[in-house]
Amino acid sequence: MQMKMDSIRVHMSITTWLWITSLHMCSGSPNLSYWGRKVSLMGQPCYWQLSDRCVVPELKELSVCITFQRDLGTSDWTAFDYKQRGKLSVELGLTGSRKQLKVWLFGKENTVDLVEDLALHQWHTICLTWSATAKKLQVYLNDSSLKEIHINGSQLAGCGMLTLGVSHNVLGGVMNYETGKELMGSATLFRMWSRVLAGTELAALRCVEGDVVRWSQRDWSKSASYCQAEPDSNLICEWQKYEIAMIVSIESKLQEKEKLKIILQNWFKDTFHSNISVHGIFISSSRQQLDLELGEQLEVQGSRVSSNGTTAQRYDCLVHVEVTPKKDVWAVQEEIQRCLSPPYHHADGVVKAIPGSLTVISVEELSNNTESPLHTTGPPALSTASTTVQLPSCTSVLSSVAKEIPDLCNPDYTDGFFQDTFYRVILNASINITPTNPENSIQNWLNVTLNPNHMTVLNFVMTPELPISEKFLILHRYTCTFHVQAQSLNVTETKKLIVSLLTKPYTTGSEFIEVLPGHINVSHIAPGSCPDHDQHTLQGLFPWPKTEPQETAIVLCEKNQLEKATRFCKLDGMTDIAMWEPPDLSSCERIVDGIADLDKVNVTANNSGEVVDLIGSLVSNQTNLSHSELDTVLNKLEDVVAISPISPNMGENIMEILSDILHCKADLVSFTNKILGVIESVGDQMDFNGETHNMTVPSMALQLVNVNSSQFRGLTFGVSSFTSDNSPQIFVNETFVEKPFTGAVASISLPSVLENFFPQNNTVRPRIQFQFFDSGGLFKNPHDNMTLNTYVVSASVTNINVSNLHQPTIITLRHLNRVQAQDQRMCVYWDVSKSGGGGWESQGCVMWNTDDFQTTCQCNHLTHFGVLLDVSKAPISELDEQILVILSFVGCGLSSVFLGVTLLTYLAFEKLRQDYPSKILINLCVALLGLNLVFLVNSWLASFDSRGLCVGVAAIQHFFVLASFTWMGLEALHMYFALVKVFNVYVPSYILKLCAFGWGLPATIIILILAIDKDIYGSEWDEDSQNPLQDTSPFCWVQNDNAFYVSVMGFIILVLLCNMSVFGVVLIQIRRMQANKISSSSTSGLAHDLRVVASLTFLLGLTWILPFFSWGMAAIVFTYLFAILNTLQGFFIFIFHCLMKENVQKQWRIHLCCGPLRPKDYSDWSRSVTGEGRGRQVRSPSVKSEDTSSMRKISDTSISSVNQMIA
Repeated sequence: MQMKMDSIRVHMSITTWLWITSLHMCSGSPNLSYWGRKVSLMGQPCYWQLSDRCVVPELKELSVCITFQRDLGTSDWTAFDYKQRGKLSVELGLTGSRKQLKVWLFGKENTVDLVEDLALHQWHTICLTWSATAKKLQVYLNDSSLKEIHINGSQLAGCGMLTLGVSHNVLGGVMNYETGKELMGSATLFRMWSRVLAGTELAALRCVEGDVVRWSQRDWSKSASYCQAEPDSNLICEWQKYEIAMIVSIESKLQEKEKLKIILQNWFKDTFHSNISVHGIFISSSRQQLDLELGEQLEVQGSRVSSNGTTAQRYDCLVHVEVTPKKDVWAVQEEIQRCLSPPYHHADGVVKAIPGSLTVISVEELSNNTESPLHTTGPPALSTASTTVQLPSCTSVLSSVAKEIPDLCNPDYTDGFFQDTFYRVILNASINITPTNPENSIQNWLNVTLNPNHMTVLNFVMTPELPISEKFLILHRYTCTFHVQAQSLNVTETKKLIVSLLTKPYTTGSEFIEVLPGHINVSHIAPGSCPDHDQHTLQGLFPWPKTEPQETAIVLCEKNQLEKATRFCKLDGMTDIAMWEPPDLSSCERIVDGIADLDKVNVTANNSGEVVDLIGSLVSNQTNLSHSELDTVLNKLEDVVAISPISPNMGENIMEILSDILHCKADLVSFTNKILGVIESVGDQMDFNGETHNMTVPSMALQLVNVNSSQFRGLTFGVSSFTSDNSPQIFVNETFVEKPFTGAVASISLPSVLENFFPQNNTVRPRIQFQFFDSGGLFKNPHDNMTLNTYVVSASVTNINVSNLHQPTIITLRHLNRVQAQDQRMCVYWDVSKSGGGGWESQGCVMWNTDDFQTTCQCNHLTHFGVLLDVSKAPISELDEQILVILSFVGCGLSSVFLGVTLLTYLAFEKLRQDYPSKILINLCVALLGLNLVFLVNSWLASFDSRGLCVGVAAIQHFFVLASFTWMGLEALHMYFALVKVFNVYVPSYILKLCAFGWGLPATIIILILAIDKDIYGSEWDEDSQNPLQDTSPFCWVQNDNAFYVSVMGFIILVLLCNMSVFGVVLIQIRRMQANKISSSSTSGLAHDLRVVASLTFLLGLTWILPFFSWGMAAIVFTYLFAILNTLQGFFIFIFHCLMKENVQKQWRIHLCCGPLRPKDYSDWSRSVTGEGRGRQVRSPSVKSEDTSSMRKISDTSISSVNQMIA
């Protein structure tokens, strides 16, 4: 109890002193209290901040409370924000977001989770207490303790700026409000105490005013005059103990102190109602100057003698009263203000309160001691009758104490000797003429005016305003802001001198410059010093000493010590603080000429940023790094992340260095674990604002998420697109995706059960980091038969080993190279503990879903994941792929040329296209020529990155594929009619119907696909698909698997099955027919049979069967055969149906040859050929047969017909 009483005594002493000082610094209108009133904080243009006349001192312990309500449910809001002048970090503040409070102290954010978000349209009181001794920050919400946080710190910085409902910063001496996170609502009762209040005390003292910052008009200022505090009938707070502070004027003929006491006692007795009892009156002679808000200044020092012989003396008066029963604070303040405002007339004179000096505040305890409160020995016994109060003697203790307290923010004296002091000046200068260069004119005026008085103008900035007219004279006004550096003994006198010098008119020639007294503001600033620190550069170590503003530090060069390095400490024009400029090292030689010299650099917390920059400059120019160089670089990076806090900028630089390492030609296999460890440390130790932060560099991405453990419902990270030369494009969803994630290069989805691994103390929010890697050479393959066929993605929780998850993690990875259904794939993770520097393992991971393009894995732990491909079952090497591509293009080019020659031959010579087989062949050649030509230009057209063009090219390519196989099928159908259906079958308009079917069926299929979904066509590199296959040229083709298998594979298989059936039937039929004929030579018969088989094989497209045999060890052989035979199909058609065909050869000789090569009697031959051709035509499909009675005749005709078709 005694300790509590001592605390109260100290509190009352501080309260008394603060009142006396604030009374003379922060005086205002008679109605000063904001109790019972609220301020609207709905954003611009109304902002509220602590008045410049009220200074927050340095505090080693504090309590602060604010009551507010939110009217709009914004995602982020700010209750209050306290910062040191010129600093960007938050010294003390309270912000919030969804179901979270964020308490700022000493620049650090401390998160407090809420069960539910603060309700709208309801008042909430949040209190914060902190003590440097206990090192504890306590957070209370509506009288309930929320959280206790351990925080180191020596004291709260004084002389700062405090704003309500909005964050702020001071740049260029101007207050800037940071919009976007304002509190959209109202606030009231912001109070600050200079001691720690326990939770029970905060609840009990909810109606007591603060002793550092009060809810009073004197302590607060607003951004606009119309931003007023509004009364609210719901803000009722009843209290019984009050303190009245005022300056009183006592006019009396009596000068005895006892008489004056009686006068004051009678005044209070006669004025107050019976419910107000006085517990103590303290007076002292007033020797201060009262500065009223209205601008009126009243000198309250000394005495005045009136004509009737009375003397008016002014006193500082402090009165403690108790209201019984307790009433609302605002009502009591109004009542006391009303009672004491009129003058009190007594027999010996007049007593009155000086207007603007009267304040009434609620206090924790009262005192009935008649001595000064600075010497109270404990709380008095409360009395109920005002007549029992003993009046104190008139002392000057309070005034003298107030006088001796220095202004900590703007000290007037500089320790008795001249020092450089700095000032910010804002003024409006008027010029009578329009100068050619007004900026130079004003700067010349300032230099001429200030330089002779040992003052220097710095950081001059000018803004012109519109001309104004004054007494028939056009004045050009310019707003100027600048710093002044001056040598002075007394800051106040120097400020007055600057104002005096700059308000004197200045004339030079016909130019007149003037600054009116009300158009200039001079404020003293304390920029501090540029701190001493060691800087490691390419030129060596430079230990820069602590340097004052506007001075230059000099350090000898490390390598050539006859030269010097210099660095200027500049007063920043925006922040008003001293800042180092980049050093001038031009005279110093480099000591770090290469990566090997990095061993000379010692990494410290102060120089870690420079070391990272140094490493970055060395690595960025390297194309090949040796094993020792890699080891040196990574060791230094490990030193940096081990001893230095990681800022977002430093983390970005480290990621850039690692990206350069991945892109250089170096063997990284033995450094994989080191690189992964550095990235992991960067993510764990990075200090950033907000809940998420990401960094993307070429070949890598890092995503950091500070999760709310109570609201964790899963998390998904993915890379939506990536190319090796660009940074990945990433995304994060706050959900868990159970199904395989499509449409991304890589993704990983974490289940909600992961929250079971989060820390339970909630002092620090868990951090999850995701990583993405272009595999490159960072991850080695386990053995020769397996290769990494995906990118690598990982997830981890800081300082937590996650394993044996009951709900698996879902990882979906895009294949780097398209695989076949029979290829074996394996889901794996990188095991850093595996011997040999880490390796792939599959334990705990299973393959959940896979197709040709991507694989989805399920794993019960968190680490780096990938998918391996069994290359023993897919033996096509990169070299084979390149050869196959070349063969394909060369073959298609040759086929296109010879198909063109075939078409020209048959179209130019009418005699060659008179029969049906020739007409069918012409259509097949047209389809194959279109297929080859579109294939040759497909990749080139796809490279234009035009969606519409690519869809058109893919549709045309698809059309010619279908048309080619359709005409191959029609060839087989015609052979079937010619050799099997040799009886009388008449088909009118035979060729016309074949053309309608051969071209109409493919066109119908293409039209249906486009009508259903045109996006079925596209490119492998389409922006919509977001999954480019590595090392694959863009190609416009069918992108939908279902459409591909139905409209391409199904169609081709159906045609091939029919053609193979016809092929077998035709061979059997020919063999039977030839068995009835006497062969002249077995050798010539075998050659003829082989020729027939080869011709039919290429004519019917039977070589397209080869891919179905491309598996196992024989896959490479069949793949080469497929590429050669199918791309040369047009060439072989030319060989068998032009070059080796007798009637074509003779037509060439007749029309293209001369001399002995030309037939002598081509007319008779022509007639015989025509007649023979007519006699050999198959009549069954299109013309009625005239004679079907002889089987021998039919056989001869059929064989002749086959010979015509295939030979």
